[in-house]
Parts: sequence; structure tokens; C-alpha cells
Amino acid sequence: MTDIEEIKKKIYQIAAITDRGQRLNKLIAPMYQEKSKEMEKLINSLENFNMEVSEEKLSGEWELIYSTVELFRSSPFFLAIEKALNDEFKSNLFFKLHQLQVGSFGLSTIGRIAQNIDFDKKEFLSTFDTTIFGLTTIPILGWFKLLPTFGGKVITLADDLNLEDRVLKMNLQKTKVSKVDGLNKIPIFSKILMDRWYPVKEVWEKLPWNKEIPSCEVTVIYLDDEIRIMKDLYGEIFIYIKPTISLFNF
Repeated sequence: MTDIEEIKKKIYQIAAITDRGQRLNKLIAPMYQEKSKEMEKLINSLENFNMEVSEEKLSGEWELIYSTVELFRSSPFFLAIEKALNDEFKSNLFFKLHQLQVGSFGLSTIGRIAQNIDFDKKEFLSTFDTTIFGLTTIPILGWFKLLPTFGGKVITLADDLNLEDRVLKMNLQKTKVSKVDGLNKIPIFSKILMDRWYPVKEVWEKLPWNKEIPSCEVTVIYLDDEIRIMKDLYGEIFIYIKPTISLFNF
């Protein structure tokens, strides 16, 4: 086994042990902090290997397996907010408050996170599945579910995709929530809110405090046919792999 393959094997192990890095998130559960330092060393080791970063190698579908921050921050929607806030402390505070708001009492959890990169169309499509009321019971008193499980797939489209050196740049365009196979739609709200595109860019530009169009950029740290490691504006890491089965069929 080559050095690169051994390093990647250890990266996959840590990603699995730490629940895609979320067990290292001190807001959620400050556990396994030694794994955070180990992962950092492994990523730094991969950076030392020369690799080609091209549109061809970046193109296709990818699935998120590890993040040093909240999982949803891999979406261009939240990356654009991070850039607009233009302050690391403010952006971290905003995202922590958002995590507390949507994840309180475990009512909402994030499932599969995927991205599809298409340089021919100059489009970057990001999705994450969200589950609501996954486990709602009365502890000790009963073991039955109080509420059915609902959920959906949050889809965000960015366009004007461009690769400059090792930096991926794009402009946020629109977002929508679609159905996930196996999950019920939210009653009443699904007919009103789901399966329709919302023009985020148009709304963004009309808000008086936004001086620029919603855009974002991420830097490629390492890339091969199997794994992609990215870094945001403030150095937070997102690791993706090529999925064995494509689920971009919505």
C-alpha cells in the first residue's frame, strides 16, 4: 500500500469514528479531540504530494464524509453568507446559532450531503437531506413514536462556476426543498413551500445591506480520482469522496 493510500485509509477511519467530524464539534459533543489533531496532520501530509487540479478531475458527483464545522456549511448558500459577513467570529456565531435553532432537542438531523460539479454547464449543485422528528418518544414511559418522521432534500444551485488555479469560484443562484424517498413530506407546508425554486440571488440583491452579489469560493487542498479535500475562506475543511451509487435523480 502506498503512502497516499495509507493516509487516505486513516482519514476514512477518523471520518467514520467521529460521525463526519461532528463528534469533534464542541457545540455538539466535545469528544475525541485527539482525532482532530490527527486528521489535521493527515491532511497536511496529503498536501505535500503533487497533484493535478483540473475541471475534468473535479467534475461529477461527490459526497461529504468529514467537516471541521457544521455539515450544512458545505452548501454554497452558507458559504455565500460566510463571505458576506466578512468576519470569522461573526460567521461562526451565526452558524452556531443556526445549528442550535434547527437542531434543538434532536428534532432535525442532517443525512446525506452531496455535490455535483458540471463545468460544461458551469453549475455547482449542492444537496443535503434533513430529517425532522426522527425520534420523538417519552423516555421511560413509552417506546412508541409520538410524531411521524418528516423530511426533505435541500437543493442549492450556484452558477458561473470557474476554476482559477486551485480555487473554485461560483455565484449563488437559487434553492428549493424536494422530497426524499422514504420520508414523508411536511403536512400543509409541503404544498406551499416544497418543489419550487426560490430566487435567492434576486432577493439577496434587493436587500439594502448586501453590497455584492451572493458568491463564494473554496480552495482545493488535495484531489485524486477518489477523494477531494476543500478549504473555505477561514481554513475550515470539507472532505468528499466519489459515491458508489449516484443519487442525483430528483
